[in-house]
Amino acid sequence: MRSTLPLRWFGFLLALLLALLAAINFAIDVSLPPFLEIRLREEMRREARLAESALHPLIEGGEGRRAELRLQAHRLGATTGLRITVISPDGKVWAESERADEALTAMETHRSRPEIQTAAREEFGIAKRHSATLNAPMLYVATVSPFDKGRAFVRVAMPLDQAARFKKRVLLAVAAASATVALAAIPVLWLVARRTTRPLLEMRETAARVARGDFSLRASVCGPPELAGLAADLNHMAGELEARLGDLARERAELRAILAGMSDGLLAVDAEGRIRHANQVLRARFRFPEEFLGKKVCDVFRSEPLHEMMARTLREEGVHERELEFSGPEEGFFVITAASLRTAEPGKRGAVVVFHDVTRLKKLENLRQEFVANVSHELRTPLAVVRGNVETLLEEPPPEPSVAKKFLLGIQRNASRLEALLGDLLMLSTFESPQVRLHLERVALRPLVEAVLGEMATALRARGHTVQVDLPADLPPAYGEAARLTQVFSNLLDNAIKYSPPGGRLAIRAAARPGEIECCVEDHGPGIAPEHLPRIFERFYRVDRARSRELGGTGLGLSIVKHLVQAHGGRVWVESRIGKGSAFYFTLPVG
Repeated sequence: MRSTLPLRWFGFLLALLLALLAAINFAIDVSLPPFLEIRLREEMRREARLAESALHPLIEGGEGRRAELRLQAHRLGATTGLRITVISPDGKVWAESERADEALTAMETHRSRPEIQTAAREEFGIAKRHSATLNAPMLYVATVSPFDKGRAFVRVAMPLDQAARFKKRVLLAVAAASATVALAAIPVLWLVARRTTRPLLEMRETAARVARGDFSLRASVCGPPELAGLAADLNHMAGELEARLGDLARERAELRAILAGMSDGLLAVDAEGRIRHANQVLRARFRFPEEFLGKKVCDVFRSEPLHEMMARTLREEGVHERELEFSGPEEGFFVITAASLRTAEPGKRGAVVVFHDVTRLKKLENLRQEFVANVSHELRTPLAVVRGNVETLLEEPPPEPSVAKKFLLGIQRNASRLEALLGDLLMLSTFESPQVRLHLERVALRPLVEAVLGEMATALRARGHTVQVDLPADLPPAYGEAARLTQVFSNLLDNAIKYSPPGGRLAIRAAARPGEIECCVEDHGPGIAPEHLPRIFERFYRVDRARSRELGGTGLGLSIVKHLVQAHGGRVWVESRIGKGSAFYFTLPVG
Protein backbone atom coordinates (compact mmCIF):
# COMPACT_ATOMS: atom_id res chain seq x y z
CA MET A 1 0.00 0.00 0.00
CA ARG A 2 1.38 3.37 -0.99
CA SER A 3 2.40 5.60 1.91
CA THR A 4 0.43 8.80 2.56
CA LEU A 5 3.15 10.37 4.72
CA PRO A 6 4.45 12.76 1.97
CA LEU A 7 0.89 13.79 1.19
CA ARG A 8 0.12 14.39 4.87
CA TRP A 9 3.36 16.32 5.35
CA PHE A 10 2.60 18.36 2.20
CA GLY A 11 -0.90 19.04 3.50
CA PHE A 12 0.54 20.16 6.82
CA LEU A 13 3.04 22.53 5.15
CA LEU A 14 0.35 23.90 2.81
CA ALA A 15 -2.04 24.40 5.72
CA LEU A 16 0.73 26.14 7.64
CA LEU A 17 1.46 28.41 4.67
CA LEU A 18 -2.22 29.19 4.20
CA ALA A 19 -2.54 29.89 7.91
CA LEU A 20 0.43 32.29 7.75
CA LEU A 21 -0.99 34.06 4.70
CA ALA A 22 -4.40 34.27 6.37
CA ALA A 23 -2.74 35.68 9.50
CA ILE A 24 -0.92 38.26 7.37
CA ASN A 25 -4.16 39.21 5.65
CA PHE A 26 -5.94 39.41 8.97
CA ALA A 27 -3.15 41.47 10.50
CA ILE A 28 -3.25 43.88 7.55
CA ASP A 29 -7.03 44.05 7.74
CA VAL A 30 -6.83 44.88 11.45
CA SER A 31 -3.81 47.17 11.45
CA LEU A 32 -4.26 48.95 8.14
CA PRO A 33 -7.23 51.24 9.09
CA PRO A 34 -5.48 52.74 12.16
CA PHE A 35 -2.30 53.08 10.17
CA LEU A 36 -4.13 54.69 7.27
CA GLU A 37 -5.96 57.01 9.61
CA ILE A 38 -2.68 58.11 11.24
CA ARG A 39 -1.04 58.60 7.88
CA LEU A 40 -4.13 60.32 6.59
CA ARG A 41 -4.20 62.73 9.51
CA GLU A 42 -0.54 63.57 9.03
CA GLU A 43 -1.13 64.05 5.32
CA MET A 44 -4.16 66.19 6.00
CA ARG A 45 -2.15 68.34 8.46
CA ARG A 46 0.44 68.94 5.73
CA GLU A 47 -2.28 69.70 3.24
CA ALA A 48 -3.88 72.09 5.73
CA ARG A 49 -0.56 73.92 6.21
CA LEU A 50 -0.01 74.12 2.46
CA ALA A 51 -3.54 75.40 1.90
CA GLU A 52 -3.14 77.95 4.69
CA SER A 53 0.18 79.10 3.22
CA ALA A 54 -1.36 79.47 -0.20
CA LEU A 55 -4.49 81.24 1.02
CA HIS A 56 -2.95 83.38 3.78
CA PRO A 57 -2.03 86.37 1.53
CA LEU A 58 -5.57 86.45 0.21
CA ILE A 59 -7.01 86.26 3.73
CA GLU A 60 -4.90 89.25 4.77
CA GLY A 61 -6.17 91.15 1.72
CA GLY A 62 -9.53 91.60 3.35
CA GLU A 63 -12.85 92.07 1.63
CA GLY A 64 -11.27 93.27 -1.56
CA ARG A 65 -9.74 89.93 -2.24
CA ARG A 66 -12.65 87.65 -1.24
CA ALA A 67 -13.48 86.74 -4.80
CA GLU A 68 -9.88 85.87 -5.47
CA LEU A 69 -9.86 83.85 -2.21
CA ARG A 70 -12.84 81.81 -3.31
CA LEU A 71 -11.31 81.26 -6.74
CA GLN A 72 -8.04 80.09 -5.19
CA ALA A 73 -9.95 77.70 -2.86
CA HIS A 74 -11.67 76.15 -5.89
CA ARG A 75 -8.32 75.73 -7.61
CA LEU A 76 -6.69 74.09 -4.58
CA GLY A 77 -9.65 71.77 -4.12
CA ALA A 78 -9.51 70.70 -7.75
CA THR A 79 -5.74 70.21 -7.54
CA THR A 80 -5.64 68.25 -4.27
CA GLY A 81 -9.00 66.52 -4.45
CA LEU A 82 -9.76 67.86 -1.00
CA ARG A 83 -12.57 70.01 0.21
CA ILE A 84 -11.08 73.40 1.13
CA THR A 85 -12.99 75.73 3.41
CA VAL A 86 -11.96 79.19 4.67
CA ILE A 87 -13.81 80.26 7.81
CA SER A 88 -13.83 83.71 9.36
CA PRO A 89 -13.03 84.31 13.02
CA ASP A 90 -16.76 84.47 13.80
CA GLY A 91 -17.57 81.23 11.95
CA LYS A 92 -18.84 82.49 8.61
CA VAL A 93 -17.67 80.65 5.49
CA TRP A 94 -15.60 82.96 3.27
CA ALA A 95 -14.67 80.32 0.68
CA GLU A 96 -15.68 76.74 -0.10
CA SER A 97 -14.17 74.62 -2.87
CA GLU A 98 -17.30 72.48 -3.18
CA ARG A 99 -19.84 75.38 -3.10
CA ALA A 100 -20.82 78.08 -5.49
CA ASP A 101 -20.15 81.62 -4.36
CA GLU A 102 -23.81 82.54 -4.08
CA ALA A 103 -24.47 79.57 -1.77
CA LEU A 104 -21.95 80.68 0.81
CA THR A 105 -24.22 83.24 2.43
CA ALA A 106 -26.83 80.54 3.13
CA MET A 107 -24.40 78.32 4.99
CA GLU A 108 -24.67 78.19 8.72
CA THR A 109 -21.87 79.32 10.97
CA HIS A 110 -19.00 76.87 11.47
CA ARG A 111 -17.73 78.29 14.71
CA SER A 112 -19.21 75.39 16.68
CA ARG A 113 -17.58 72.74 14.57
CA PRO A 114 -15.30 70.53 16.73
CA GLU A 115 -12.27 70.93 14.50
CA ILE A 116 -12.66 74.73 14.54
CA GLN A 117 -12.97 74.87 18.30
CA THR A 118 -9.91 72.63 18.72
CA ALA A 119 -7.91 74.69 16.22
CA ALA A 120 -8.84 77.90 18.06
CA ARG A 121 -7.26 76.40 21.19
CA GLU A 122 -4.37 74.37 19.77
CA GLU A 123 -3.75 75.83 16.28
CA PHE A 124 -4.75 72.44 14.75
CA GLY A 125 -8.05 70.71 15.02
CA ILE A 126 -9.00 67.28 13.74
CA ALA A 127 -12.45 65.71 13.72
CA LYS A 128 -14.10 62.71 12.09
CA ARG A 129 -17.81 63.05 11.63
CA HIS A 130 -20.69 62.79 9.24
CA SER A 131 -21.16 65.68 6.85
CA ALA A 132 -24.77 66.71 6.52
CA THR A 133 -23.82 68.75 3.44
CA LEU A 134 -22.27 65.84 1.54
CA ASN A 135 -24.10 63.09 3.43
CA ALA A 136 -20.86 61.14 3.91
CA PRO A 137 -18.35 60.49 6.70
CA MET A 138 -15.55 63.05 6.50
CA LEU A 139 -12.20 63.72 8.12
CA TYR A 140 -11.69 67.40 8.90
CA VAL A 141 -8.39 69.13 9.70
CA ALA A 142 -8.42 72.86 10.51
CA THR A 143 -5.55 75.22 11.12
CA VAL A 144 -5.31 78.85 12.16
CA SER A 145 -4.41 81.61 9.69
CA PRO A 146 -3.82 84.82 11.73
CA PHE A 147 -4.21 88.24 10.08
CA ASP A 148 -4.52 91.79 11.29
CA LYS A 149 -8.19 91.53 12.15
CA GLY A 150 -8.00 88.23 14.04
CA ARG A 151 -7.57 84.60 13.28
CA ALA A 152 -9.26 82.94 10.32
CA PHE A 153 -9.41 79.18 9.88
CA VAL A 154 -8.42 77.14 6.87
CA ARG A 155 -9.98 73.71 6.87
CA VAL A 156 -9.35 70.74 4.59
CA ALA A 157 -11.65 67.73 4.45
CA MET A 158 -11.65 64.38 2.70
CA PRO A 159 -14.39 61.77 2.49
CA LEU A 160 -13.46 58.65 4.47
CA ASP A 161 -14.88 56.37 1.78
CA GLN A 162 -11.74 57.12 -0.18
CA ALA A 163 -9.74 55.62 2.67
CA ALA A 164 -12.07 52.60 2.69
CA ARG A 165 -11.55 52.16 -1.05
CA PHE A 166 -7.82 52.44 -0.55
CA LYS A 167 -7.99 49.83 2.19
CA LYS A 168 -9.98 47.53 -0.04
CA ARG A 169 -7.49 47.95 -2.88
CA VAL A 170 -4.63 47.19 -0.49
CA LEU A 171 -6.37 44.11 0.91
CA LEU A 172 -7.20 42.88 -2.58
CA ALA A 173 -3.60 43.37 -3.62
CA VAL A 174 -2.37 41.51 -0.55
CA ALA A 175 -4.90 38.71 -1.13
CA ALA A 176 -3.81 38.41 -4.76
CA ALA A 177 -0.18 38.32 -3.69
CA SER A 178 -0.98 35.69 -1.08
CA ALA A 179 -2.77 33.52 -3.65
CA THR A 180 0.16 33.89 -6.03
CA VAL A 181 2.59 32.93 -3.28
CA ALA A 182 0.43 29.92 -2.33
CA LEU A 183 0.20 28.67 -5.91
CA ALA A 184 3.90 29.19 -6.48
CA ALA A 185 4.72 27.43 -3.18
CA ILE A 186 2.69 24.27 -3.92
CA PRO A 187 5.40 22.49 -6.02
CA VAL A 188 8.08 23.74 -3.64
CA LEU A 189 6.18 22.43 -0.64
CA TRP A 190 5.57 19.09 -2.39
CA LEU A 191 9.28 18.78 -3.16
CA VAL A 192 10.17 19.66 0.43
CA ALA A 193 7.63 17.14 1.72
CA ARG A 194 9.04 14.40 -0.52
CA ARG A 195 12.65 15.12 0.38
CA THR A 196 11.84 15.40 4.07
CA THR A 197 9.79 12.22 4.33
CA ARG A 198 11.91 10.02 2.03
CA PRO A 199 14.37 9.05 4.80
CA LEU A 200 11.47 8.33 7.16
CA LEU A 201 9.76 6.15 4.56
CA GLU A 202 13.00 4.27 3.91
CA MET A 203 13.46 3.72 7.62
CA ARG A 204 9.87 2.54 7.96
CA GLU A 205 10.31 0.10 5.07
CA THR A 206 13.56 -1.13 6.62
CA ALA A 207 11.86 -1.60 10.00
CA ALA A 208 8.92 -3.42 8.38
CA ARG A 209 11.23 -5.84 6.56
CA VAL A 210 13.25 -6.42 9.68
CA ALA A 211 10.01 -7.21 11.52
CA ARG A 212 9.23 -9.78 8.79
CA GLY A 213 12.70 -11.30 9.13
CA ASP A 214 14.15 -9.77 5.93
CA PHE A 215 17.47 -8.11 6.73
CA SER A 216 18.55 -7.42 3.13
CA LEU A 217 17.44 -3.75 3.11
CA ARG A 218 19.25 -0.89 4.82
CA ALA A 219 18.07 2.71 5.20
CA SER A 220 19.97 5.48 3.39
CA VAL A 221 22.09 7.55 5.74
CA CYS A 222 21.25 10.97 4.33
CA GLY A 223 19.24 14.09 5.07
CA PRO A 224 19.44 16.18 8.22
CA PRO A 225 21.93 15.03 10.87
CA GLU A 226 19.16 13.88 13.16
CA LEU A 227 17.54 11.67 10.48
CA ALA A 228 20.93 10.45 9.24
CA GLY A 229 21.85 9.47 12.79
CA LEU A 230 18.51 7.72 13.24
CA ALA A 231 19.00 5.80 9.97
CA ALA A 232 22.51 4.76 11.02
CA ASP A 233 21.21 3.56 14.39
CA LEU A 234 18.40 1.65 12.68
CA ASN A 235 20.86 -0.05 10.32
CA HIS A 236 23.10 -0.95 13.25
CA MET A 237 20.12 -2.32 15.17
CA ALA A 238 19.04 -4.39 12.14
CA GLY A 239 22.54 -5.83 11.82
CA GLU A 240 22.71 -6.68 15.51
CA LEU A 241 19.24 -8.20 15.39
CA GLU A 242 20.16 -10.27 12.34
CA ALA A 243 23.24 -11.57 14.12
CA ARG A 244 21.30 -12.32 17.31
CA LEU A 245 18.50 -14.07 15.42
CA GLY A 246 21.09 -16.04 13.46
CA ASP A 247 22.70 -17.18 16.68
CA LEU A 248 19.29 -17.98 18.14
CA ALA A 249 18.27 -19.92 15.02
CA ARG A 250 21.50 -21.94 15.15
CA GLU A 251 21.00 -22.65 18.83
CA ARG A 252 17.40 -23.68 18.21
CA ALA A 253 18.48 -25.91 15.31
CA GLU A 254 21.14 -27.50 17.49
CA LEU A 255 18.65 -27.96 20.33
CA ARG A 256 16.07 -29.39 17.90
CA ALA A 257 18.66 -31.79 16.52
CA ILE A 258 19.67 -32.82 20.03
CA LEU A 259 16.06 -33.38 21.07
CA ALA A 260 15.29 -35.23 17.83
CA GLY A 261 18.34 -37.43 18.31
CA MET A 262 17.52 -38.31 21.88
CA SER A 263 16.46 -41.88 22.45
CA ASP A 264 14.73 -40.80 25.66
CA GLY A 265 11.52 -38.87 25.90
CA LEU A 266 11.70 -35.26 27.07
CA LEU A 267 8.94 -33.13 28.55
CA ALA A 268 9.00 -29.44 29.57
CA VAL A 269 6.26 -27.97 31.79
CA ASP A 270 5.63 -24.51 33.21
CA ALA A 271 4.97 -23.47 36.78
CA GLU A 272 1.29 -24.42 36.44
CA GLY A 273 2.11 -27.94 35.32
CA ARG A 274 1.11 -27.28 31.70
CA ILE A 275 3.05 -28.94 28.88
CA ARG A 276 5.20 -26.52 26.89
CA HIS A 277 7.25 -28.99 24.85
CA ALA A 278 7.59 -32.72 24.23
CA ASN A 279 9.98 -34.32 21.77
CA GLN A 280 8.90 -36.76 19.08
CA VAL A 281 10.09 -39.82 20.99
CA LEU A 282 7.80 -39.06 23.93
CA ARG A 283 4.84 -38.10 21.72
CA ALA A 284 5.09 -41.34 19.77
CA ARG A 285 5.65 -43.52 22.83
CA PHE A 286 2.66 -42.18 24.76
CA ARG A 287 0.47 -41.37 21.74
CA PHE A 288 -0.12 -37.76 22.65
CA PRO A 289 -3.25 -36.07 21.28
CA GLU A 290 -2.71 -33.54 18.49
CA GLU A 291 -3.45 -30.55 20.73
CA PHE A 292 -1.33 -31.50 23.72
CA LEU A 293 0.51 -28.19 24.22
CA GLY A 294 -1.00 -26.20 27.04
CA LYS A 295 -2.66 -29.23 28.64
CA LYS A 296 -1.78 -30.24 32.18
CA VAL A 297 0.36 -33.28 32.81
CA CYS A 298 -2.46 -34.94 34.73
CA ASP A 299 -4.70 -34.66 31.63
CA VAL A 300 -2.18 -36.43 29.37
CA PHE A 301 -0.58 -39.03 31.68
CA ARG A 302 -2.81 -41.37 33.66
CA SER A 303 -0.31 -42.01 36.45
CA GLU A 304 -0.82 -40.83 40.00
CA PRO A 305 2.84 -41.42 41.01
CA LEU A 306 3.95 -39.21 38.09
CA HIS A 307 1.55 -36.47 39.18
CA GLU A 308 2.94 -36.60 42.71
CA MET A 309 6.50 -36.46 41.38
CA MET A 310 5.69 -33.45 39.17
CA ALA A 311 4.03 -31.61 42.04
CA ARG A 312 7.08 -32.21 44.22
CA THR A 313 9.45 -31.07 41.47
CA LEU A 314 7.48 -27.84 40.93
CA ARG A 315 7.36 -27.28 44.67
CA GLU A 316 10.93 -28.16 45.63
CA GLU A 317 14.13 -27.19 43.88
CA GLY A 318 16.45 -30.02 42.81
CA VAL A 319 16.52 -33.24 40.78
CA HIS A 320 14.13 -36.10 41.49
CA GLU A 321 14.33 -39.63 40.07
CA ARG A 322 11.91 -42.50 40.21
CA GLU A 323 11.12 -45.72 38.35
CA LEU A 324 7.49 -45.95 37.24
CA GLU A 325 5.42 -48.56 35.46
CA PHE A 326 2.72 -47.46 33.01
CA SER A 327 -0.19 -49.65 32.05
CA GLY A 328 -2.61 -49.49 29.16
CA PRO A 329 -1.54 -48.56 25.62
CA GLU A 330 1.68 -47.02 27.01
CA GLU A 331 2.59 -50.14 28.98
CA GLY A 332 6.23 -50.17 29.98
CA PHE A 333 8.83 -49.32 32.59
CA PHE A 334 10.50 -45.89 32.73
CA VAL A 335 13.19 -44.32 34.85
CA ILE A 336 11.96 -40.73 35.17
CA THR A 337 14.30 -37.87 36.07
CA ALA A 338 12.68 -34.50 36.82
CA ALA A 339 14.65 -31.28 37.37
CA SER A 340 13.10 -27.99 38.47
CA LEU A 341 13.81 -24.83 36.46
CA ARG A 342 13.63 -21.19 37.47
CA THR A 343 11.17 -19.07 35.53
CA ALA A 344 10.93 -15.34 34.90
CA GLU A 345 8.30 -15.04 37.63
CA PRO A 346 9.80 -14.93 41.13
CA GLY A 347 8.89 -17.85 43.34
CA LYS A 348 7.69 -20.06 40.48
CA ARG A 349 9.44 -23.03 38.87
CA GLY A 350 9.06 -25.02 35.71
CA ALA A 351 10.41 -28.51 35.17
CA VAL A 352 12.19 -30.65 32.59
CA VAL A 353 11.37 -34.36 32.75
CA VAL A 354 13.34 -37.12 31.00
CA PHE A 355 11.63 -40.49 30.38
CA HIS A 356 14.24 -43.26 30.03
CA ASP A 357 12.49 -46.32 28.64
CA VAL A 358 13.79 -49.44 30.39
CA THR A 359 10.97 -51.67 29.19
CA ARG A 360 13.28 -53.67 26.93
CA LEU A 361 15.82 -54.05 29.71
CA LYS A 362 13.07 -55.23 32.03
CA LYS A 363 11.85 -57.71 29.44
CA LEU A 364 15.38 -58.92 28.80
CA GLU A 365 15.90 -59.31 32.53
CA ASN A 366 12.63 -61.24 32.79
CA LEU A 367 13.60 -63.37 29.79
CA ARG A 368 17.02 -64.05 31.31
CA GLN A 369 15.47 -65.08 34.60
CA GLU A 370 12.88 -67.17 32.80
CA PHE A 371 15.57 -68.72 30.55
CA VAL A 372 17.74 -69.62 33.53
CA ALA A 373 14.74 -71.08 35.31
CA ASN A 374 13.67 -73.05 32.22
CA VAL A 375 17.16 -74.38 31.53
CA SER A 376 17.55 -75.33 35.16
CA HIS A 377 14.20 -77.06 35.12
CA GLU A 378 14.88 -78.85 31.83
CA LEU A 379 18.28 -80.07 33.06
CA ARG A 380 17.16 -81.01 36.55
CA THR A 381 14.69 -83.74 35.49
CA PRO A 382 16.97 -85.85 33.28
CA LEU A 383 19.90 -85.34 35.65
CA ALA A 384 17.75 -86.50 38.53
CA VAL A 385 16.76 -89.62 36.56
CA VAL A 386 20.35 -90.34 35.61
CA ARG A 387 21.53 -89.84 39.19
CA GLY A 388 18.76 -92.04 40.60
CA ASN A 389 19.48 -94.84 38.12
CA VAL A 390 23.21 -94.66 38.78
CA GLU A 391 22.67 -94.77 42.53
CA THR A 392 20.42 -97.81 42.05
CA LEU A 393 23.04 -99.57 39.95
CA LEU A 394 25.67 -98.87 42.61
CA GLU A 395 23.67 -100.44 45.40
CA GLU A 396 24.85 -103.64 47.10
CA PRO A 397 23.97 -106.19 45.97
CA PRO A 398 23.56 -104.94 42.38
CA PRO A 399 20.16 -105.43 40.74
CA GLU A 400 19.35 -108.32 38.42
CA PRO A 401 20.75 -107.95 34.89
CA SER A 402 17.30 -107.41 33.42
CA VAL A 403 16.56 -104.67 35.95
CA ALA A 404 20.00 -103.15 35.50
CA LYS A 405 19.45 -102.98 31.76
CA LYS A 406 16.21 -101.11 32.33
CA PHE A 407 18.07 -98.53 34.43
CA LEU A 408 20.83 -98.26 31.86
CA LEU A 409 18.28 -97.63 29.09
CA GLY A 410 16.79 -94.87 31.25
CA ILE A 411 20.25 -93.36 31.64
CA GLN A 412 20.79 -93.57 27.88
CA ARG A 413 17.41 -91.99 27.09
CA ASN A 414 17.91 -89.04 29.45
CA ALA A 415 21.51 -88.56 28.29
CA SER A 416 20.20 -88.30 24.73
CA ARG A 417 17.65 -85.80 25.91
CA LEU A 418 20.38 -83.76 27.61
CA GLU A 419 22.49 -83.97 24.47
CA ALA A 420 19.60 -82.76 22.30
CA LEU A 421 18.85 -79.94 24.71
CA LEU A 422 22.48 -78.77 24.85
CA GLY A 423 22.77 -79.09 21.08
CA ASP A 424 19.71 -76.91 20.55
CA LEU A 425 21.01 -74.37 23.06
CA LEU A 426 24.37 -74.20 21.31
CA MET A 427 22.68 -73.91 17.93
CA LEU A 428 20.36 -71.14 19.15
CA SER A 429 23.31 -69.31 20.70
CA THR A 430 25.17 -69.57 17.38
CA PHE A 431 22.24 -68.11 15.41
CA GLU A 432 21.86 -65.23 17.86
CA SER A 433 25.52 -64.31 17.58
CA PRO A 434 26.18 -61.28 15.30
CA GLN A 435 29.32 -63.05 13.97
CA VAL A 436 27.35 -65.85 12.30
CA ARG A 437 27.46 -65.71 8.50
CA LEU A 438 25.23 -67.67 6.13
CA HIS A 439 26.55 -69.06 2.86
CA LEU A 440 23.70 -67.93 0.64
CA GLU A 441 22.99 -69.44 -2.77
CA ARG A 442 20.10 -70.35 -5.04
CA VAL A 443 18.28 -73.30 -3.46
CA ALA A 444 15.55 -75.36 -5.17
CA LEU A 445 12.91 -76.12 -2.54
CA ARG A 446 11.37 -79.30 -4.03
CA PRO A 447 14.53 -81.48 -3.74
CA LEU A 448 15.16 -80.02 -0.29
CA VAL A 449 11.63 -80.90 0.93
CA GLU A 450 11.88 -84.40 -0.57
CA ALA A 451 15.17 -84.96 1.28
CA VAL A 452 13.56 -83.88 4.57
CA LEU A 453 10.62 -86.24 3.98
CA GLY A 454 13.09 -89.04 3.32
CA GLU A 455 14.91 -88.40 6.59
CA MET A 456 11.66 -88.38 8.55
CA ALA A 457 9.97 -91.27 6.76
CA THR A 458 10.40 -93.57 9.79
CA ALA A 459 8.74 -91.11 12.16
CA LEU A 460 5.91 -90.54 9.68
CA ARG A 461 5.24 -94.27 9.32
CA ALA A 462 5.39 -94.76 13.08
CA ARG A 463 2.61 -92.20 13.56
CA GLY A 464 0.71 -93.23 10.44
CA HIS A 465 0.82 -89.73 8.95
CA THR A 466 0.53 -88.81 5.29
CA VAL A 467 2.09 -85.65 3.87
CA GLN A 468 0.62 -83.65 0.98
CA VAL A 469 3.34 -81.68 -0.86
CA ASP A 470 2.11 -78.73 -2.93
CA LEU A 471 5.11 -77.10 -4.61
CA PRO A 472 4.39 -75.60 -8.05
CA ALA A 473 6.63 -76.74 -10.90
CA ASP A 474 7.46 -73.12 -11.77
CA LEU A 475 8.33 -72.20 -8.18
CA PRO A 476 11.49 -70.04 -8.32
CA PRO A 477 14.50 -71.03 -6.23
CA ALA A 478 14.99 -69.44 -2.82
CA TYR A 479 18.07 -67.47 -1.80
CA GLY A 480 19.52 -69.07 1.31
CA GLU A 481 21.72 -71.72 2.86
CA ALA A 482 20.48 -75.24 2.06
CA ALA A 483 21.54 -76.80 5.39
CA ARG A 484 19.75 -74.12 7.41
CA LEU A 485 16.59 -74.31 5.29
CA THR A 486 16.61 -78.08 5.72
CA GLN A 487 16.65 -77.56 9.47
CA VAL A 488 13.68 -75.14 9.22
CA PHE A 489 11.55 -77.66 7.35
CA SER A 490 12.74 -80.50 9.62
CA ASN A 491 11.83 -78.66 12.85
CA LEU A 492 8.39 -77.64 11.58
CA LEU A 493 7.63 -81.11 10.16
CA ASP A 494 8.87 -82.77 13.37
CA ASN A 495 6.62 -80.45 15.36
CA ALA A 496 3.64 -81.33 13.11
CA ILE A 497 4.35 -85.06 13.45
CA LYS A 498 4.49 -84.94 17.26
CA TYR A 499 1.36 -82.86 17.83
CA SER A 500 -0.93 -84.39 15.20
CA PRO A 501 -3.01 -87.39 16.22
CA PRO A 502 -2.01 -90.76 14.65
CA GLY A 503 -3.08 -91.16 11.05
CA GLY A 504 -3.20 -87.40 10.52
CA ARG A 505 -2.83 -85.52 7.24
CA LEU A 506 0.06 -83.05 7.04
CA ALA A 507 0.76 -80.56 4.28
CA ILE A 508 3.82 -78.69 2.94
CA ARG A 509 2.98 -75.83 0.55
CA ALA A 510 4.85 -73.01 -1.12
CA ALA A 511 3.79 -70.17 -3.42
CA ALA A 512 5.62 -67.33 -5.14
CA ARG A 513 4.87 -63.81 -3.93
CA PRO A 514 6.31 -60.48 -5.15
CA GLY A 515 10.01 -60.64 -4.22
CA GLU A 516 9.62 -63.64 -1.90
CA ILE A 517 8.45 -67.24 -1.51
CA GLU A 518 5.79 -68.04 1.10
CA CYS A 519 6.08 -71.51 2.63
CA CYS A 520 3.71 -73.31 4.99
CA VAL A 521 3.79 -76.49 7.09
CA GLU A 522 0.29 -77.44 8.23
CA ASP A 523 -0.94 -80.05 10.68
CA HIS A 524 -4.36 -81.17 11.89
CA GLY A 525 -3.53 -81.28 15.57
CA PRO A 526 -5.42 -79.81 18.55
CA GLY A 527 -4.58 -76.23 17.59
CA ILE A 528 -3.21 -73.39 19.68
CA ALA A 529 -5.31 -71.05 21.80
CA PRO A 530 -5.15 -67.36 20.69
CA GLU A 531 -3.51 -66.24 23.96
CA HIS A 532 -0.51 -68.49 23.24
CA LEU A 533 0.10 -67.40 19.64
CA PRO A 534 2.18 -64.21 20.42
CA ARG A 535 4.68 -66.25 22.49
CA ILE A 536 4.77 -69.51 20.56
CA PHE A 537 8.23 -68.75 19.10
CA GLU A 538 9.85 -67.93 22.46
CA ARG A 539 12.51 -70.22 23.91
CA PHE A 540 11.15 -72.98 26.18
CA TYR A 541 7.58 -71.78 25.69
CA ARG A 542 5.17 -74.69 25.65
CA VAL A 543 1.40 -74.70 25.34
CA ASP A 544 1.20 -78.08 27.12
CA ARG A 545 4.43 -78.65 29.08
CA ALA A 546 3.61 -82.22 30.20
CA ARG A 547 2.70 -83.35 26.66
CA SER A 548 5.77 -81.66 25.23
CA ARG A 549 8.14 -83.46 27.61
CA GLU A 550 6.32 -86.71 26.96
CA LEU A 551 6.93 -86.28 23.23
CA GLY A 552 10.63 -85.49 23.81
CA GLY A 553 10.59 -81.84 22.77
CA THR A 554 13.17 -79.37 24.08
CA GLY A 555 10.99 -76.27 23.68
CA LEU A 556 13.60 -74.65 21.38
CA GLY A 557 12.58 -75.90 17.95
CA LEU A 558 10.25 -73.04 16.99
CA SER A 559 12.66 -70.47 18.41
CA ILE A 560 15.42 -71.92 16.18
CA VAL A 561 13.03 -71.69 13.18
CA LYS A 562 12.32 -68.03 13.89
CA HIS A 563 16.01 -67.11 14.14
CA LEU A 564 16.92 -69.04 10.98
CA VAL A 565 14.14 -67.43 8.93
CA GLN A 566 14.99 -63.95 10.20
CA ALA A 567 18.68 -64.58 9.42
CA HIS A 568 17.57 -65.12 5.79
CA GLY A 569 15.62 -61.83 5.83
CA GLY A 570 12.22 -63.47 6.03
CA ARG A 571 9.19 -63.43 8.32
CA VAL A 572 7.54 -66.19 10.36
CA TRP A 573 4.07 -66.46 11.85
CA VAL A 574 1.42 -69.00 12.81
CA GLU A 575 -2.30 -69.35 12.21
CA SER A 576 -4.31 -71.81 14.28
CA ARG A 577 -7.82 -72.82 15.23
CA ILE A 578 -8.68 -74.94 18.24
CA GLY A 579 -9.53 -78.49 17.12
CA LYS A 580 -8.67 -77.73 13.47
CA GLY A 581 -4.88 -77.66 13.54
CA SER A 582 -2.13 -75.11 13.01
CA ALA A 583 -0.32 -73.67 9.98
CA PHE A 584 3.23 -72.33 10.38
CA TYR A 585 4.17 -69.80 7.67
CA PHE A 586 7.52 -68.33 6.77
CA THR A 587 8.92 -66.38 3.84
CA LEU A 588 12.24 -66.59 2.00
CA PRO A 589 13.81 -64.20 -0.50
CA VAL A 590 13.67 -65.19 -4.17
CA GLY A 591 17.04 -66.34 -5.56
